Amino acid sequence: MKILKSISNFGVEIFHVLVAVVMLIPIIATMGNGDEEGTEVYVDENITNPYITEYGEVDIAAHRGGAGLAPQNTLMAMERLMADREASGVDIAEFDVQLTKDGKLVLIHDLMYDDLSDATELFGKENIWVSSLTYEEARQLNMGERFKLNGEKPFNGLRGEDIPENLRIPLCEDIVEYIETNSGENKMNYLVEVKSMGLDGRKATDELYKVVKEYGLEGRFMWSTFDPFISSHMERNYPEIPRSANALETVQFYFYARMDWNLDVASPSYEALQVPYGSSAVDGLINTGTRQFLNYAHKNNISVQYWTINDENELRELVSNGADCIITDNPHFVTQVMGTSEQ
Repeated sequence: MKILKSISNFGVEIFHVLVAVVMLIPIIATMGNGDEEGTEVYVDENITNPYITEYGEVDIAAHRGGAGLAPQNTLMAMERLMADREASGVDIAEFDVQLTKDGKLVLIHDLMYDDLSDATELFGKENIWVSSLTYEEARQLNMGERFKLNGEKPFNGLRGEDIPENLRIPLCEDIVEYIETNSGENKMNYLVEVKSMGLDGRKATDELYKVVKEYGLEGRFMWSTFDPFISSHMERNYPEIPRSANALETVQFYFYARMDWNLDVASPSYEALQVPYGSSAVDGLINTGTRQFLNYAHKNNISVQYWTINDENELRELVSNGADCIITDNPHFVTQVMGTSEQ
């Protein structure tokens, strides 16, 4: 009887899997599709999530400090960001943090230094992990080595004392202090992603929280991570800090939205989704910018923030469909397009 019961239970599980697969096939086959004709934008004046903007308005976030205008995640990028802030209309500084070998919290996106700096030349090998160098060792690097502007590399070849301070890898605390000091009354908001993984990711989260508290960023700060274990650490230890969905939660949300399932079943504890769109989303094979997707998010009191938007048509489509935040390499571009739209 036990054998028969086990076979029966296994059969039920297989049936559930097959049903799920059958249900998902049409969704997977239409991931790149747009809205059905006549789909309206959902607007609710009683929404309580502060990261959901009024329809037709978007927050502008400078991706890695404005990676199209200066070397990403550097003090030089932040200097340019703050100098141009009034003209660019930037609301949010977006950047990435990781821990060095000696536990310093620095700004860098890639897990290795190779593609951003002169690390392979300096250390005579490839695959130089961020976690493998101390802060002082990393400060020897030219973080503008690979940066391109108008087809040229203006900082390529700088070595030793010729590397300006604003092109050396910065501490998170120093960047926040610079932004806060130069913000005046119009304080900057922050989107910060913890890129370190595993135990380092949890330690990086702890260090980042100290920066948030020291500079009083509560209410202007949201953090994120792709790693579910680190997002659990964030939520468990610092529940007062809003976060965006991790990678698994984002995938789950996508399928819930497409099926129009009750999201309460999944018990989401995040305030926002940070998702790719257009050329950033497998060259448009996955369309996360539909009104149906955004409406579902807003009905569930969740903000949707899009990266990395540097194309005018993509920007106009997202604004028309109700996007909340545009994360871009060039904030001026967003301001100019939005200004044109309003005329």
